[in-house]
Amino acid sequence: MTKESDPKHEPEITVTAAEQSAPKSKLIVVSNRLPFVLKKDISGKLYRQASAGGLVTAVAPVVIKGKGQWVGWPGMHLPKDFDDLQIPESDPNDQTPTAGLKSEQVVTVNMSPDLFEDYYNGCCNGTHWPLFHSMPGRAIFSTDHWRAYVAANIMFADKTIEAIERCTKNGGPPPIVWIHDYHLMLCANYVREKAEEKNLNIQLAFFLHIPFPPWDIFRLFPWADEILQGMLACDMVGFHIRDYCINFVDCCQRSLGCRVDRKNLLVEHGGRSVRVRPLPIGIPFDRFVELAKSAKRIIKTKQKIILGVDRLDYTKGLVNRLKAFEILLEKHPEHRGTVSFLQISVPSRTDVAEYQQLKEEMDQLVGRINGRFSTAVWAPIRYIYGCVSQSELAAYYRDAAVALVTPLRDGMNLVAKEFVACQINEPPGVLIVSPFAGAGETMHEALVCNPYEISEAAEVIHRALTMPEDERSLRMSRLRRREMENDVNYWMRSFMKAMGSDIEQDEIGTTSLQPVTIDDFDDYLLNYIGYSHKLALLLDYDGTLAPIAPHPDLATLPQETKNVLHRLSNLNEVYIAVISGRSVENVKNMVGIEGITYAGNHGLEILHPDGSKFVHPMPVEYEEKVSKLLRALQDSVCHDGAWVENKGALLTFHYRDTPNEMRPQMIDKAKFLIEHFGFTASESLCAIEAKPPVPWNKGRASIYILRTAFGVDWSERIKIIYVGDDVTDEDAMMFKEHHFLNISKNAFYTLYSLVSRLYEAWQRRSESQVPILLKPQLNAVCPPPIPFSPC
Repeated sequence: MTKESDPKHEPEITVTAAEQSAPKSKLIVVSNRLPFVLKKDISGKLYRQASAGGLVTAVAPVVIKGKGQWVGWPGMHLPKDFDDLQIPESDPNDQTPTAGLKSEQVVTVNMSPDLFEDYYNGCCNGTHWPLFHSMPGRAIFSTDHWRAYVAANIMFADKTIEAIERCTKNGGPPPIVWIHDYHLMLCANYVREKAEEKNLNIQLAFFLHIPFPPWDIFRLFPWADEILQGMLACDMVGFHIRDYCINFVDCCQRSLGCRVDRKNLLVEHGGRSVRVRPLPIGIPFDRFVELAKSAKRIIKTKQKIILGVDRLDYTKGLVNRLKAFEILLEKHPEHRGTVSFLQISVPSRTDVAEYQQLKEEMDQLVGRINGRFSTAVWAPIRYIYGCVSQSELAAYYRDAAVALVTPLRDGMNLVAKEFVACQINEPPGVLIVSPFAGAGETMHEALVCNPYEISEAAEVIHRALTMPEDERSLRMSRLRRREMENDVNYWMRSFMKAMGSDIEQDEIGTTSLQPVTIDDFDDYLLNYIGYSHKLALLLDYDGTLAPIAPHPDLATLPQETKNVLHRLSNLNEVYIAVISGRSVENVKNMVGIEGITYAGNHGLEILHPDGSKFVHPMPVEYEEKVSKLLRALQDSVCHDGAWVENKGALLTFHYRDTPNEMRPQMIDKAKFLIEHFGFTASESLCAIEAKPPVPWNKGRASIYILRTAFGVDWSERIKIIYVGDDVTDEDAMMFKEHHFLNISKNAFYTLYSLVSRLYEAWQRRSESQVPILLKPQLNAVCPPPIPFSPC
C-alpha cells in the first residue's frame, strides 16, 4: 500500500535469534517477484530497490540465515544472456530485511515482454484474480493466456531446479521449496517431475495469498483439474483460513475424485497424503508500532476521520463504501461537519479499461457527494489517488477514528492488521471489517459490515463513530494483543512446524465436536477456572436462577440455589452480580443475599455491595414520556389478563394470561404505542419491554460492573461466567463474541453460546439444573476435603 521508498529510509527490522534460527533444511522461496526489484540509474547501472511486505519481512531472514535461495522475476525485462552473478549486492547502508540476501542466493526468471503480458496480465490478473475472488463474470477465459501461464510456470520450475541444485551440491537434508500464490499454481508439478528425473530429494509446499473459491465457481475454469493437480504435487498446501482449505478439499474430491479427510484436512493424490493447512498471515507488528510512534501528525483537524486504504480494484468494494458514507450523512446529519472520510486508493493496472472505468466512477461519486454535502469550511470526502509512504500511512492509521476494511472479497487484507498495530493512542479507533475477507474470520473484536448491504453498512459506521471509549479500548486491546502474538514471524514458525513431519499435530485447524453433556461441562469448568484465578459470576434472574412464573412476584429463588449463591458470595475469590430486567430494588429483594452486586432494568441501575448506586442518565423528556406511555398502554391493551409493570425507567407489558387468539392484535397495538412514544419495543417471554433509546444494555452494564470491581485490566485478571436465558442476555454475549472466543485462555464465558449444545439440552430441563451447574464452580474455587453437598 506504499510507494517504493529509498531503502536508506526504511526502519531497521530487529529479528530475534529464535526467528533467525535456520531450519535443518534450506529454504527455497519461489514467488512471482523477487523480494526486491532491479532498477537502472542514469548511467545504466543496476541497483536494488527493496520491496515492502510481510512475506519479505518474515521469510527473507530465514533464507539468508539458512543460506537458501529466492527464485522470482526481477521486476524488469533483462537480456536473454543475463547472468545472476550480475545482480548487484545490497547497498552497504541498506537496513531492510533483504539486505543480507547475496546475489548468489538469487535466481532470476526472465521472460519476453509478450509472454509476460499474456501470463501475468492475461491469465493471472484477467482470469485467476476475478475467478478466485468469486467474480466469474469478470473473468476472461483465453487459450492463449493459459498456454502462456503454462510456459511461465515451466520457466519458474526450471529455475527452481537450478536453485535446488545449488542448495544440495554439498549434501545435507532435502531443501524445502515454498511456492507462493496464484501466479505459480502449476509450478510444483513440474518441479516434482524434474526433481525425480534428476534424483533430487525435496519437500514441496504451496501457499495461496488470495481466497480459494467454492467448487461451483472453481469448476467454471476450463483447466481446473490441471490447477488442482499442480497444487497437489506439494506435500503441504496452505491457505489463510479454514474456509479456503475446505473449498480446496471439496474441489479435489469432486473434480478429481480424490479420497479426502475433511476433519484432518488431508487429500490423497498420486500415492501421497497432501496436508492442507490454514495458516493466517500476520504483519511485522513491532515495525508498525515503531512507525506509528515516530510518524509526524498529518491529520490536523478535530474532525473524526474514517479511513480507507486499498488498491484501486473492483474486489475492494470502494463504490459500495462511498455510497454507505453518503447514506450515513443522509440518515445521521449530526455527523456533517464533524466527520470526514479519507480514502487512499493506490493505482493498479492503469492500462486496463475495467480499472480505468472504476477510477472514473470513483471520481464522479466523490465529486457528487462532496458537491451535495460540502460547506464553506468542510468537505465530507478527501480522496487520494496515489501512493503514500509507510511513515505517512502509519500516521493516518494512528490518528483515524474508524478504519473501513470492507472488500467484496479478499484473501486476508493486511490493512486491518496494520491499522490495529498503529492504534497506540487513547482512546483508540474502531475497526470495521467485511465478513468476506480473511481478516473478518480472525479479528473477532472488529465490527462486521456486509459491504453488499449498503444501508446496514451506514449504520455500522454510525455505531463505530458513537461507540463509548471503554468499549473501543476493550475491543482494540484484544485486537492488538492477538495481532502482536500472531505476527508475521508466528506465521513463519507455523509454516515450518507444518512442514516438520507427516504426523504433525495441527493446532490451527478445528475438528467437529460431539454434543456436550453435563459431565463434559463439569470437567471443562474445573480446567477453565483452575485454582489461581478470581471468578466473576454474572447471572440473569428470571428463567435462570428462578423459574418463569405467571406473575413476576411468584418467580421465587429456589432455596438450594440460594444456599449455593450465599456460600459462593462468602468466598473472597468469587464475585457475584445478578443482572435482571426487574427494577434493582425488586431483584435484590427476590434474591435476598447481601454483599453482591445487583443490576436492574437491564443494567440502567446498578447497586454495588457497599451501597453505592449507579444510574444511567436518561433524556429528560423521557421521564415524562414514561408516564404518558403507561397511561396509553393501560387504556388500550390492559384487558383480558394483560397488564403493565412499571419499573421506573422501563415499562413491561405482560400478556402471559391473555388468551392465545387475542395476543397478535394486542402485541401489535402495544408495539405501536411503545414506538410511537419514542421507546424501543423488545420482546421477551410473553412480554414486551419499552426501553428508552439509550446506548446501554446488559453487555455494557457487564463491562461497567467488571471495570468498577476489578479495574480497567479486568479481562486479564479474572475468569468470568455469564448465564442467561433470553434475548436480552444476548447483548452480553455479543461482547463475548467480539472479545473472548477462546475459552481456554481468555476471559468472558457464556453457557449460552460457547457450550451451545449443552445449553439447548439445559433449556429443556427445569431451572433446578442451575444449582447443579453452580456446584462445580464452588468446588473449583474452594475444593472441599469431602464431596460437596448443598447447605
